Amino acid sequence: MEQAAFEALIVQNEARAARGPTAYRWRVFGLAALGYLYLALIVALLIGLLGAIAASLKTLSAVGIKLLFVVGAPLLVILRAMWIKLTPPSGVTLTPENSPALYQILDDLRRRLKTPRLHRVLLTPDFNAGITQMPRLGLFGWYRNYLVIGLPLMKALTVEQLQAVLAHELGHLSGGHGRVANRIYRLRLIWQRLNQAFTESRHWGAVLIGPFVKRYIPYFNATSFPLARANEYEADAASVRITSARSAAQALTSVNVAGAYLAEKYWPTINLAAKETPQPAFAPYSAFQAQDIKDVPVEVLKGWQDKALARTTSYADTHPSLADRLKAIGVEAEFSPPSKGQGAETLLGPDRAAWEREFDERWRTKVAESWKRMHERTQANRVRIAELRAKAAQAALDESAAIELANLEEEAGEGPAAALAMRRALIEKYPNSQPLRFTLARQLLQAADSEGVAAMESVIAAEPEAMLAGAQILRDFYARRNQVPLANRWHQRYLERAHLVQTGQRERSRWLLSDQIVPHGLGSEDIARLVAQLKAITDLKRAYLARKPTHYLPNKPLYVLGFRSSPWWKIDDRAKRQALTERIRREVKLPGDALITALEGSNAKFTSKLRRMQGARVL
Repeated sequence: MEQAAFEALIVQNEARAARGPTAYRWRVFGLAALGYLYLALIVALLIGLLGAIAASLKTLSAVGIKLLFVVGAPLLVILRAMWIKLTPPSGVTLTPENSPALYQILDDLRRRLKTPRLHRVLLTPDFNAGITQMPRLGLFGWYRNYLVIGLPLMKALTVEQLQAVLAHELGHLSGGHGRVANRIYRLRLIWQRLNQAFTESRHWGAVLIGPFVKRYIPYFNATSFPLARANEYEADAASVRITSARSAAQALTSVNVAGAYLAEKYWPTINLAAKETPQPAFAPYSAFQAQDIKDVPVEVLKGWQDKALARTTSYADTHPSLADRLKAIGVEAEFSPPSKGQGAETLLGPDRAAWEREFDERWRTKVAESWKRMHERTQANRVRIAELRAKAAQAALDESAAIELANLEEEAGEGPAAALAMRRALIEKYPNSQPLRFTLARQLLQAADSEGVAAMESVIAAEPEAMLAGAQILRDFYARRNQVPLANRWHQRYLERAHLVQTGQRERSRWLLSDQIVPHGLGSEDIARLVAQLKAITDLKRAYLARKPTHYLPNKPLYVLGFRSSPWWKIDDRAKRQALTERIRREVKLPGDALITALEGSNAKFTSKLRRMQGARVL
């Protein structure tokens, strides 16, 4: 289902929910039952056929036994598909023994919210918290409940704020007045997980159910979307009821502000160290302290908070925006990080330091290879910067070298400010340089400078191949400014271009017998150079050249070069023609892309198509 159709269906169901909440809920419940009914009917039909065949085995004999396998095999694989094993979340297991203070809070919250048992509580290195339900019987439930809590999140919140977060998450399991909404909320997640499992599965049961799942899940998600969003508000209300409106507001605000600090300052600062040190000798999880956020300038903190408040509720996911959630609980945003020693991580007990070290070690192992590559690339770039600076001291650099130096200065030299000044000076000298105009526009947009918008749009208009990267940069620019319609517009253009590029790459990567070919159109001088290169490859006996018209980048020629290395009567030598193909690709230069095909073996059928074209044979 296209995004526009998906959103239109959500709007229709929001209207239904507003007109008649009870009727709308029954509609969602009926649609949920339809999913079960469809699968049950398939299973019942196959079981019925299986029974009928089994009853007639005496008369059908050998044919009946074959039919048993024909019907029984699909039934078995469908049942297996419905019980696809889903991977549970992973992390450090927290228990009443190693985290008694945390479990005391959880037990109190569960009692007051009337939630089912938590089978596993996991500590992870993520800045997040959530409930994950894993069905042991596929779509038919019997859930195992996992509560996942991120260590960085605990360190960024006070105990009271963490209680508000946990109350919200457990509210999704609550057995109170939101029982039906909670079940639908969970069912949405289960269908989504099973859809992913069906998509990735290779056995026939998934293939048989797949077409229904592909159509049903988007429709079910769009229809139940308003109910799932309402469930988020109900979970917030449960959090307020169990803790307080102020604690809930502080938790919501802190998640956004601390999240921005980690994403925009903390982790980038650590990752930049790869330029200077060959190994990641850091302990980011042990070192992170919420009190460090207080050292950020007030205007930056306010900017992060204002940016979070400016985001609008969208159909990207069921969570409402921060502003709408605060409005619903009737409290203003308040960022209040914990003082030293007052963070919620104190609930973890004496093993906390060991778990922090474990997360640090996992992180170092995970990033070691990419860290090393970044360090080596930076050192190589600095050598190149020194070379270009030395050349520039003696004489003005040409266009490509000057652009290269500006790019290197931004990444590994004097930094973005120096690179920006260089690019502004170069644009005066080379106003028609599309690569230069693109990098200047990209840097302006990434620095939140709206001057880059017109610059990037002009580059895209002049150079269609810049659309994919340019649309992505413009989309992200508008998304950071919370200009959702413009962000969506550029995202749509990005998707359209990505689809075109993907289709075009397929078109330009293969030559089918059904493809049209036309004369190559090269002049005598180009052909003479080509023939000289082909003759230098002694094993070549014959070569043909044509051009394949393309829909994608039609002005960029795509040539077809077919060759033979052996006479028709000789046994095909696959290794030899593969080696020749690679040698031609390396040594023969054409004024455009080329598909190189050995006209031997299974490809011999292409020979007559090339032979019939006048002027195609060049060797």
